[in-house]
Amino acid sequence: MRCSFFYFLVFGVPVALSAQELQSVDTSKASEDVPWEKLFETGTEDEENSSAVDEAAQLEDNPLNLNTAPLEELHRIPAMTNVVASRIVARRKLSQFTSLDELITVEGITPEMLSFIRPYVRITKMEERSIMAGVFLSRVSTEIEKRKGFMNNAYPGSPIKILDKFRIAVGNKESPLTSEISTLEVGALMEKDPGERSLTGFSSGFGYIYVPALLTQLIIGNYQVEAAEGLIFWRAGAFSKGSDVIAPTRKNGSGIHPYLSTDENSFHQGIAASLEFSCIQFLMFYSNKSVNATIDSLGQISSIDQSGLFRTENELHKQKSTRETMIGCRAVAHLFDGLKLGGTVYRTHFKNPLILKNGNNETTPQLWMQGMDISYTNRKVDLFTELAEDRSHEIAMIGGMTYEPITSLSLSLVARKYPSEFQSIHGNAFGESGKDVQNENGVYVGVRIQPIDWVWISTYYDQFDHPQATQLIPASSHGNDFLALAECQISNKYELAFRFKRKESPSAIDEYDLYGRMMKQIISRIQENYQLTSKLISSSSVRLANRIEWAKVTYAGMKKSEQGLLLSQTIIWTLLQSLALRARVGIFETDSYDSRMYEYEDDLPRSSSNPALYGRGLRWYFILRYNIFSKVDIAAKYSQTIKDDVTSTGSGLDEIEGNTQSLLSMQLDVQF
Repeated sequence: MRCSFFYFLVFGVPVALSAQELQSVDTSKASEDVPWEKLFETGTEDEENSSAVDEAAQLEDNPLNLNTAPLEELHRIPAMTNVVASRIVARRKLSQFTSLDELITVEGITPEMLSFIRPYVRITKMEERSIMAGVFLSRVSTEIEKRKGFMNNAYPGSPIKILDKFRIAVGNKESPLTSEISTLEVGALMEKDPGERSLTGFSSGFGYIYVPALLTQLIIGNYQVEAAEGLIFWRAGAFSKGSDVIAPTRKNGSGIHPYLSTDENSFHQGIAASLEFSCIQFLMFYSNKSVNATIDSLGQISSIDQSGLFRTENELHKQKSTRETMIGCRAVAHLFDGLKLGGTVYRTHFKNPLILKNGNNETTPQLWMQGMDISYTNRKVDLFTELAEDRSHEIAMIGGMTYEPITSLSLSLVARKYPSEFQSIHGNAFGESGKDVQNENGVYVGVRIQPIDWVWISTYYDQFDHPQATQLIPASSHGNDFLALAECQISNKYELAFRFKRKESPSAIDEYDLYGRMMKQIISRIQENYQLTSKLISSSSVRLANRIEWAKVTYAGMKKSEQGLLLSQTIIWTLLQSLALRARVGIFETDSYDSRMYEYEDDLPRSSSNPALYGRGLRWYFILRYNIFSKVDIAAKYSQTIKDDVTSTGSGLDEIEGNTQSLLSMQLDVQF
């Protein structure tokens, strides 16, 4: 009965409504139309703390001037490729942009890409320049059901999560406040996680100064460094393999930026400066910050804490348990139009010896790294490579190209080689292993083609191997990843897409030998996902989205195969010009956690989530957003997951009795 009902929602509703007279949707916030699921669909947990989300939000608060922003800054825009960015630069050299709608005339910019670009760029006019601008955000959330840790007082703080942050900027680069300083900016953040006692469990802040006469930027406080392709420096959050098969393969780091995210690891604390002389840019940075880590009985750092949760006594022992002192620099030379050469070096020292992740239990309090990168970009091709050397003289490298000969064809090719002994604690390069730039070789090929006006086909194939054992696999291993996506614009109101994804990766299972000893056996795990989605603009105020996904997991005949099914219906309803409702209801059924399904879902502004759905049950949520005077947003989200045939969810101190898990979140967002 459930499946029949959802089958009607997914196929019957769009067909019935498509016969109506339809009008275009008028939205008050351009960023609401950005198809974020293409970039965040590969997430495997709640991404609220992702610095990639915060980076996009900060860029929305401080949009780039379309007529003056450097190519590297334009590449910060989600889904923007270097080739398209270079075409924008070439176009504005001929004539300045007078409207954002003119972007559609730039070769390679599709209506979908324009929806990505629009929230992050602006056309500055003299009468629109402001001396001061700011953003204040306050968010609170709490689970309705209590976890075991709160019931037995193991978690001393309240179950409420609190986030407050603000940014204030005075002046801008086009309209200097004085003859010497054009931009002054400050920002601060305070966060309390559920169960933590202190209202300032994590705090962050920065001060930023831009001096146009010297082409100099200065950041005091917390900052992040983006360099080249991420072998040496990158933020923790980064877009990876997904339905966008071209843009995520190229990073092209744009230097230093103020940091105002809730990730408690992926930043530096101290002072950073950027100076430009003609065609050369110098970056210099110094950091001295506390680090959350596990210290073993020998006083060594066995692991860096990634959770950011400090509730129990054991967790509090990790908080600020050691320190890291780092100094580094980077130089970038623009030799001629399109050709860029860069070099990066840093040295860091930990208060306690760090156990290296190389399988040899080697420890050292000091690490250093140096590297170089070179790239060339024009209107059709983008070539890039980066090499990095660590303290053990291990060399990691990545190189590739993006080729867009015509508007209807894009090709991306990336090769990478990360030695198993390589140590890059601040890197985050493209690859299968995510943040760990280590123990991986691979080749990636991505193609996007438009064979006819209303059809786009995207595909990628990634072949990878791990030369040495990993944390989960006790031997060398290999795998591959394949995706095929067909998107059809049936009409200007109705879209249909089919996606197939197949991933073959190593898995370790426990087996007993003839003598009854437990042994780890490496077998191939193959997961196939078939997904059908549709989107419909049913009226000037209502949009619908539907999804059916089926997954199958097999283990090369060693284990019984598993299956999973997910069906969902989403509605976006503009009730009034300033009031909008987003809601979704979905049912899911999987054989176990191993065949779990992930579905990117709307969240409060400036955050996102990608919950894992497994077992059998239903998940639904709604978001109400009210805009006051175009400067104040009030939003609330209520979500609930209900599972059949279970008496509790979670485990340990995070266990919840019953089969229901509910979350209520509210947010105030003020711009001035």
